[in-house]
Amino acid sequence: MREIIRMIVVLAFIGGASGLFLSGVRQGTKERRKLQILTYVQGPAIKSVLAGAENDPILDRKEIKLEATKGPLVLDIFPAKREGRLWAVALETKGKGYGGDLGVIVGIDIKSNSLIGIGITTHKETPGLGARVSEEGFQNEFKDISLDTEAKVTADGGSVDAISGATMSSRGVCEAVNKGVDLFKKNRELILEELVGMR
Repeated sequence: MREIIRMIVVLAFIGGASGLFLSGVRQGTKERRKLQILTYVQGPAIKSVLAGAENDPILDRKEIKLEATKGPLVLDIFPAKREGRLWAVALETKGKGYGGDLGVIVGIDIKSNSLIGIGITTHKETPGLGARVSEEGFQNEFKDISLDTEAKVTADGGSVDAISGATMSSRGVCEAVNKGVDLFKKNRELILEELVGMR
């Protein structure tokens, strides 16, 4: 009986020490992991959506606590400047695709109150079908859509041509875009106030 108790104590100690070590490693590499995601996952989409920005939206990003439907949400907001003034912002939201969540960077022109474009960051869609949401032709469907107009595929009464055979993926992108627009509209003043130094 004493042997069993000793083994339990030793295993508990090893498990606890391992947990603390892994927790420390996770915390210690948090910034490096975030930088890797910004550089290799979000970065290409952000640079594409905010093309023409005179600043580096990734370096100038601000983490802002936004009001969302399901409670507060902390998101990185990527500001873009032209001629020294804030011109556009971008943020990442998610929508439900056929294979799971779709990550979408939503770019918003703050002067014209319209979309300047979108970029896909992550997806698990079927190659050759839903994966085509990453193609430039599909993403261009979202340019210049007013923030007062809900992004929908044509089958649902909207203006976005769904990818043939991948309506669910197309709808997932529209869902993510609408979430991004809704977040911006609900938090417009807060976002612009946080970025006031960039105006």
